[in-house]
Amino acid sequence: MAATGAASAEGADAVYQNPALLALAKDTALELGLEGAQFSLFVEGPMQPGELAAPSFRASTIGAVIPLPFGGALRERVVVGLGFVTPLDVVVRGRILYPEVPQLPLADRVASVAVQGGVGVDVGYGVRVGGGFMAMAALDGSVLVATDATGRIGTVVEDTLVASYAPVVGASLDLHEGRYRVGVTFRGELVGRFNVVIEAENLGDLTIPPLHVAGVAQYDPAQLALEVARVAGPWTVALGATYEHWPAYPGPAEATVRCEDAEDAGDCGAPVPLAPDYSGVVVSRVGAERTFALARGTELALRAGYGFSPSPAPEQSGKQSLYDHHRSVVAAGYGVRLAPLAPLSFDGFVQLSLLHARRHEKSRAAGADFDGTVATHGAVIAAGIAAKARF
Repeated sequence: MAATGAASAEGADAVYQNPALLALAKDTALELGLEGAQFSLFVEGPMQPGELAAPSFRASTIGAVIPLPFGGALRERVVVGLGFVTPLDVVVRGRILYPEVPQLPLADRVASVAVQGGVGVDVGYGVRVGGGFMAMAALDGSVLVATDATGRIGTVVEDTLVASYAPVVGASLDLHEGRYRVGVTFRGELVGRFNVVIEAENLGDLTIPPLHVAGVAQYDPAQLALEVARVAGPWTVALGATYEHWPAYPGPAEATVRCEDAEDAGDCGAPVPLAPDYSGVVVSRVGAERTFALARGTELALRAGYGFSPSPAPEQSGKQSLYDHHRSVVAAGYGVRLAPLAPLSFDGFVQLSLLHARRHEKSRAAGADFDGTVATHGAVIAAGIAAKARF
């Protein structure tokens, strides 16, 4: 449904979309799935590669919802949810490229272990509130280069896999006897950094400042989502908008040599990566689901959605080549619920993201290595399946 859900999500999806909606769950459920994406990206122009190589994405997913067995005033009102996304080939992928090397950060922003948790509470009178956290893999480490007692140069490497966290809170309100619902969700900035510091000691007359192999592997901006949905009857229709605060994005690379590491901290003249100068955007989405009753209580749900995501990136006229695009997202999916034959359901989706063609006028006067026009475009195809058991 094109990532709608702030007012219409169900089950483990609500952990991210709106944790308040976890309170709708009445049964304990466990969901297992697989998903993947394939990128087709093109950068065409003087000194440009044409098709840009981008690794495919494959991951397993786990979701769970657990109603807490409280009694009294909290009976059937509090539900806990968990969600996990685990890429099949990496823990987290981050790259530091020269600024003039063509790159589309969209392809790198999906490859990371992600963990989410939340709790939803039914306050009553159609009001639900919820909160939780999102966690993402990050890397911190050091490399010590030094001479040993024999005069040989050796290295000691220490890497630590850490997690970065961000809050997610939400609320929902049912209107017109539960036929309509309004949902709002806030997600904090989630940054997956990697920072490996290389330090050299006892190298004689050779003095090397600490070198930082550092950057941002994954970045989700702070977001505020608002959605209105019709949720009664066989039709579910959702219409929403999400503001994404991209101006805080620091860019994929951080400074290798930093002035604060010098003995006389000040302006040492060390080069600083170019600021990406991203701007805030509003993403609009619409999604629909139609449920059909089949034989023996089995249900079939057909889903579809469309979203438009404006690009936060400015035109890349100088040396920097962080290409990004406006995106149209078209999605379709299905769901089959076997109850009462068995407490099982199966879901699947396919999604096409069309990267709208964009032209960049490169200029030596602006710092580029050449004068000319660079055209970028592409597409992303994603799909996934999941099976859910209720207890």
